[in-house]
Amino acid sequence: MKRRTFIQRLASTGIVLPIAMGLPKMRAFAKSPAGSPFMRLASSTNDHVMVLIRLAGGNDGLNTVVPYTDSTYYTARKQGQADDCSIAADTVLKLPDHQSLGLHPSLAGLHELYGEQKVAVIQNVGYPNQNLSHFRSTDIWLSGSDYNVYDNAGWYAKYLEEKYPDYPSVLPSDPFAIEFGTFLSTTLIGENNNMGIALADLSYIPGQPGVDPVRTTHAGDEEAYVRSIDQQSNIFSNSIIAAYAKVLANKVTYPTTGNLLATVLSGVARLIAGGLGTQFYIVNAGGYDTHSDQLTRQKTLHQQLADAVKAFQRDMEAFGLDQRVSMMTISEFGRRVASNGTGTDHGSAAPQFVIGSSVNGGVFGTDPNLTDLESPGNIKMQYDFRQIYASVLGQWYGATDDFIAPKALPRQFDQLPIFKTSGQSGVQTPQFAGALQLGQNFPNPANGSTVIPLQGVFDAAGGRLAIYDVNGGVVFSQTIAPGQSELELSTRGMASGTYVYELTSAGVRRSRTMIVSH
Repeated sequence: MKRRTFIQRLASTGIVLPIAMGLPKMRAFAKSPAGSPFMRLASSTNDHVMVLIRLAGGNDGLNTVVPYTDSTYYTARKQGQADDCSIAADTVLKLPDHQSLGLHPSLAGLHELYGEQKVAVIQNVGYPNQNLSHFRSTDIWLSGSDYNVYDNAGWYAKYLEEKYPDYPSVLPSDPFAIEFGTFLSTTLIGENNNMGIALADLSYIPGQPGVDPVRTTHAGDEEAYVRSIDQQSNIFSNSIIAAYAKVLANKVTYPTTGNLLATVLSGVARLIAGGLGTQFYIVNAGGYDTHSDQLTRQKTLHQQLADAVKAFQRDMEAFGLDQRVSMMTISEFGRRVASNGTGTDHGSAAPQFVIGSSVNGGVFGTDPNLTDLESPGNIKMQYDFRQIYASVLGQWYGATDDFIAPKALPRQFDQLPIFKTSGQSGVQTPQFAGALQLGQNFPNPANGSTVIPLQGVFDAAGGRLAIYDVNGGVVFSQTIAPGQSELELSTRGMASGTYVYELTSAGVRRSRTMIVSH
């Protein structure tokens, strides 16, 4: 077989394994030495699985979680006019525990799960100094970095690198993470290695590259090397195919007509049910760049999302796996409050969903304030998206603070009580049993001085509050006495801009964002 024929045959398999994307040569069947960090950490790994659904294009949050009692929303979206871009209040799927919010009428599947307390709606999610470029904002969301930091490594991959320092010299039997598509996005690309595989076709049959003898030429030597790489990679491909073949059918019927997301999630369900040890999946759903014809396009997209998510959740329940499998959505930004005539333009903060039987269902945060906006007409952020990432790592995967920051994330972020369990099945999340709390400074933006509320500093050694600039430099640090309830801070010597303040006590950290304006 010619080298070109082999490469074409390998490419046609539809599976892209980490070793084919720049990793050093691996010892695919190496044994880990006794007591190595890899084996020590692998033995304590929980069985929780997260499925990340990326709504690429910037989903319009106001037409997803609709503030149907807010007249400002309907004025801004031109209700009753020829170019009306609002969701009529009488069509909104009203949240049973909320007086002013409802879901888009096409999100009936999500609304049903919300009624079962299996959906967390996290309001006004973004990051300071939101970038409105699809490409740049996507980079920020996938890397978990600050707006002015260019990082080619992803937050989850960096977490895995910290957790499994022996990788790739020692390989697990199953891939750490899988992204459905022809290449890996930044989330799964680490600082030193790719920490997942891209999977395009579950019909891949391993072993093809070894069918013909290798010629004794220079080209043959190159082909032999590529064959050896592929054979080493079969440690992953074989486990994927075995898991997929083990469960021949889903337990529920998924939508099939034009719903690619449902098709992919049905495959994910079979892999999980088949026993694959992969704990993180990424599924990409595009089409959310709705500058025009938004009502029609978003109706279709939301219908596909809700139908696929509901089917997957019901499938996990039927397999008895729903307590250890959750989903979350992300999108690179939201949309502006005002309609542009037939759609909405790039904006900032927007709601995010976390879905599953182990989720604390309900609304996190307040209704978006549509009269107090950032220029040019954007909703202000209430939660940093990295708070959700920190919650996933800390609560869902049981990661301690030292694994979350500064490795996976640039610093510690306050977690939200999103999950009912932490680390191990049935163990209640410890972060929210009381103890340390850090309030939002007021006034914010601060001009001259501000007050930072504190609570739960009970350790005899007290605590410490530090303030960091956007480059991570410490601009202020002060000891907090046990029982101290607030700190009055002078900001006269601080330049205008965004800062992060962090409270540490007894090994626990809490952080928030503060704006200084003169």
